[in-house]
Order: sequence, then structure tokens, then C-alpha cells
Amino acid sequence: MPAPPALPPPAPDRSLVSAVWPLLLIMTVMLMLSLLSVLLVSGLRAYTYGQARWAIAEHQAVEELRNYAIDGDEAAYRRYLQSLAVPLGDQRARRQLQLPHPDYALARAGLISGGNAPADVTGLIVIFRLFEHQPLMARAVALWSEADALVAGVQANGELLHAQFAGGPPDPQRIRALLARIDVLHRQAVPMEAQFGVTLGIASRQIGQLLLAVLPLGCLLLVLAGVSRSRAQFRRDELMAASLRDLARSLRHQATHDALTDLTNRAEFEALLQAAIGQQVRGTAHWWLLYFDLDQFKVINDTCGHAAGDELIQKLSWLLRTRLHPDDVLARLGGDEFGVLLPRRTRAAAEALADDIRQQIGSLRFQFSDRIFAVTASLGLLALDDSVATVGDALSAADQACYLAKDNGRNRVQIYCADDRQVQVRQGEMHWVERLQSALDEERFAVVAQEIRPVGARLEAGGPLPSQRFEMLLRMLGPAGEPIAPMAFIPAAERYGLMPRVDRWVIARVCRELAQLRARGERLPTCMVNLSGTSVCDPLLVDFIAEQLSQNGLAGMHLGFELTETAAVANLTHASQLMTRLRAMGCPIALDDFGSGMSSFSYLRNLPLDFLKIDGAFIRNINSDLIDFAMVETIHRIGGIMGVRTVAEGVENEDVLAALALIGVDFAQGFYIGRPVPLEQLKPAALARQPPAQAGALKAVVGPGGTR
Repeated sequence: MPAPPALPPPAPDRSLVSAVWPLLLIMTVMLMLSLLSVLLVSGLRAYTYGQARWAIAEHQAVEELRNYAIDGDEAAYRRYLQSLAVPLGDQRARRQLQLPHPDYALARAGLISGGNAPADVTGLIVIFRLFEHQPLMARAVALWSEADALVAGVQANGELLHAQFAGGPPDPQRIRALLARIDVLHRQAVPMEAQFGVTLGIASRQIGQLLLAVLPLGCLLLVLAGVSRSRAQFRRDELMAASLRDLARSLRHQATHDALTDLTNRAEFEALLQAAIGQQVRGTAHWWLLYFDLDQFKVINDTCGHAAGDELIQKLSWLLRTRLHPDDVLARLGGDEFGVLLPRRTRAAAEALADDIRQQIGSLRFQFSDRIFAVTASLGLLALDDSVATVGDALSAADQACYLAKDNGRNRVQIYCADDRQVQVRQGEMHWVERLQSALDEERFAVVAQEIRPVGARLEAGGPLPSQRFEMLLRMLGPAGEPIAPMAFIPAAERYGLMPRVDRWVIARVCRELAQLRARGERLPTCMVNLSGTSVCDPLLVDFIAEQLSQNGLAGMHLGFELTETAAVANLTHASQLMTRLRAMGCPIALDDFGSGMSSFSYLRNLPLDFLKIDGAFIRNINSDLIDFAMVETIHRIGGIMGVRTVAEGVENEDVLAALALIGVDFAQGFYIGRPVPLEQLKPAALARQPPAQAGALKAVVGPGGTR
């Protein structure tokens, strides 16, 4: 019997294949899209971190060059090279990736040299190659290229600076010129760094929004496709959908939370703040905005490094979470700045919570390595009522309250009140900052001279000196040329760090005007210039003064300087060093407003001085107030023992001048002596002298018997 024919293999179930392959295709596409989205988000975040490292390294490199320029310390130069290696490594990687056929090994090595984590390098390279010519990424790469060119300039000038010290005694003028170029390059790089980060942030948000739209749609397709499959297959599909939903939630979380602390980030906080402002709960309960930062946080970063600062921020974030309600929103706004949204609180409840947070921060003792730091914070509290219209208004007002808390002693809570005098003063100062910047850029300043005249017929000892002295007083000019008194803008300039620039402008202007007097053939006076407390600590100020004197052909005796007692006490070591160096150049030194402090005599012997300017508060009523008379007499007597001449400020009438003559004060200054006028209008050799005052004007002080 013949064997039966072999049966053909069973044909595949075409209905099953036709049902499964679309599902497999969708799953494959979604899986690839998910992996790509993770890679993109991770890569963009790595670019953001890389930009921060680049900016920090560039700033540290410039700072180390400044340190190196002081004394040629090779250790500072090595630290500069170490910091500069970060932007140079990134630069090598960028140039390699811009080639048509890049060497990815070299690009990878460059990115790792730039401080990027090896795990992030693949994402960085993929994003660069995929999106290099897209508008946002192209803009970021262009900014990167421009910043690299500036870094190359810093590197070139750094090499020239190093050559100055390597080839023998350095040329101070050449060093100053090189540092000036480096500072210009650094200032040009800073806004590029910020714009690079902004551009990446926009790209990250756009990609995140796209993924948030696409991934849920893919999840829906998977769920619909799974209806036609078996129960077991459906369970597998559900698991995949859940994973994709988790990924979408993760992406959303990354877009709205701070990477270091996992707190709400600034962008999300501002969106929530805008919604809270829109609610504007009326009555006794409001939404409240609490804004605060740490006092002296920079000290921890400077002494222990940024790793210590990051660890403190993380510990503080965990501590603050435990003090808040579930509905409260805690956000890290940047650096050591935090914000809290408190919904529907009475004023008493909001104040109590703010003070509780202050106390909790104050009780924290932060230990890093072998050092322990006390931590405090200054807090500003703002009610989001009808007076707050925008997010910008809210953050600005809360920030002002925070700074007022710092001004009032730190480690306290300050509630914002629009009609508070301190708030109005601060708002006025912020307005003056803009006007000051504009006036400096447009050269809308002027100096006027007020004479410092010997009292009576007293002659100056110590050899031939200029016939006259003047204090140079600063005036700001408004847009229409109207003069503005110094006390209107000086407090704002001091608070916001503009005084060093103003001081240098005055020094340069006075030197030029003295040179113009000499060109007219007139005998030069001594012009006394006021220095701010910030300038006292400027290590390059003396070199700048020497350069101005040299450029204008002036001797040091023609340019003197006045430091207030407050500035000298606050910076005693720097003040003593500055005075010593200036006196070595022949510049006379005066201590201004003497007697206004409480420790005047205790430090006086440690300062190299030529003049003591007695505070005008003691001078004004010296002819009628026995205590003022005795104070001035004591100051003058001590000045005489130390070989320091005395100057009385604020002399407004003949009786006051007569009292000063009786005491023996050496010089007088005030409206009775002479009103301030432009230096170019003075004729030093021809100015009329007031006749010496007579002692008979002192009867109100010494009495009819002639004795006190």
C-alpha cells in the first residue's frame, strides 16, 4: 500500500498577522519616540548644565588672572589654566562636530574635558548633529562660537600677561592694559552665556510640549488597538501604556521642577503665581507670597566650593517641606532664592508661618568637611491683593521686602507695605540706579571746588606747598543740564556698587582740570577728592591714580584724598594700606567727618594721616555750645600731638570762625569761607582772603570774664 502523501505545513493565520502587525508597528514607533524623547530631554538638560559649568569656569579663569596680575603667583596661573580647560574642551568638541565628517572620538574627548559627564556625551552629540541647522539650535551654536572667540581672546591676553612676569620685572602699565582687555572680553561673554541658556530653555520647552502632545496620543492608539487582541496581550499593552504614561508624567515633572532640589521651578511657580493673582481672594484671607534667600550664602560657596552650597540647598529644601501644608507651593527660584505660595491665609497665619520658617532655618547648623556654618535667612512677605496686578509686580515687591529685611539686620521677616517709608526710599534708589548709569555713560557729571582756607594768619609748615586747597564736590547733571546734589544719588550708587566707577570718573576729571590750569600758566592748588568705602577696598585703585597723575603730568601733592571715618573703620586694614601707598606718592590724606563715630580715638593712631576734618555737627554751634567747643578743642589737641592738622567743616558765619581761631584749628571750610564753584573759574593767586576773625565774638562761649 503506498504511503500517504506528506501534508503541507499549516498556513499562517493571515487574520492574526493582519491584526498584529499594525500594533507592532505602533509599538515600535512609540518605543523609538519614547527613547528619542528621553535622549533629547536628557541631552538638552546636559547642555544647560554644561552652559553653567562653562560660565563658572570662564568667570573663575578671569578671577585667577586678576589674582595672578597682583604678584605673579604661579599657583594662580595654574588655577587659571585649569579653569580655562573647560571652555577650551567644549570649543574643540564644537569645532569637530561642525565638520562634514566629524571624528566622534575627538568630539567625545573634548566634551569630557569640558566637564560633561561621560553618560551625557552621547546625547550632546546626537542633539548637535540632528538639530545644528534648526533655528533655535543654530542660534545657540552661533552664541557658543562667539563666546569661544572671546575666550580665545582671554587666553591670548593671559599668555601675554604670563610673559610679563616670565621675562623679568613686569611693566605695571602693560599689566593694567592687559587686565582691562580681559575685563572687556569677560563683560562681553556674560550676556552671551545668559542668552545661550535662554535659547536652550525655549528649545527644551518646545520639545517637551510636543512630546506631551504626541505621547498621550500614542498611548490612546495602543489602547484602541489592544481591544482586538487576547486578554493576555491586552494586559501587556496596558503595561506598555502605563509605562508611557509614567514617562509623560516624568517629562512633565522635569519641565516643572528644579533638578537639584525637586522643588517647583521658577517657570512653574510664576504660572501658579499668575493664577493666584487672578483669584485675589477678598476679605481677611489672601493668597500670600513669601520670598527669601540665605544670608551670607556666598561665604559658604567661596570657602567650601559649590558642592557645599548645593548640599546646603538640598538640606534646606527638605527641612522647609516639613513645615508647609500640602496646598502650599514651595519653589526654588534660583541660587539660594526661594518662593512660597500660601493660599487663603489670614495675615496672622501667614506671619506665623514665615517666622516659623525663619526660626527653622536659623536653627540649622550646616557641616561640610571639618567646618560648621550657622545659617540664617531674610524673608519678604506680600499679600496678593488688588494692588498686585502682575507676576512681575509681585516678585519685585516681595524682593524689596526681602532686601529691607537684610537692611534692617537680616534674619527677620519684613511685610511689604507700599506706603512704608523704607519701601519708598528703596524704590527711589532703584530709580536712581538707572539715571546714574545713563549719566555715567553720557558724561553728565561735573565737579566743583570749595576752598579749605587757613584760619587767621596761620601758615602751613613743612616747606613750600601749593598756596590753596580745595575739596572737589561732585554734582550730577540732569537731562536738561540742571545740577543735582550728591545726596540725591550717592546712597543709591553706594548700595548698588556704582561708587567705584563714580570715584574713578572724579579722579580722572580732576586730573584733567588741573592739567588745564597748568596749561594756562596758573599755580596749581591741592584738590581733595572723596573716596567711597567700596573704593577703599579696590586693590587696583592706587595704580589707576598713579596712571592719571602720570598722564596729566601732575605731582602727588596736587591730588589729595578724603576718607570718611565710617569707611575707614569698616575697612581698617584696607584703609591703612591705601593711605600708606597714597602718601608714598606724595598725596595728602584727610580723615573726613571725624568725631561722628564712637571709636574715633582708638584707631586714629593706626592710620597715616595729614588732616583731620572735624564733623560739621560739632562746628555749627561751637560759638554757643560749650560741649561742642570742648569736643573740637580736644580733637584739635590730639591732632596736634600726632602732628596732624585739623580742618573744620561747615563754617557758616564769622562767630564760628572766631571760635575756631581761639581754639587754634588750622583750616576752615564752609559757605562763609567760599561757595563751591568750577575749578576753571578760580584764580588761585588772586582770590581775596577773609580777614581773620576776632576773639571778641566768643562772648557767648567764654562769658564776660573771658574764661570758660
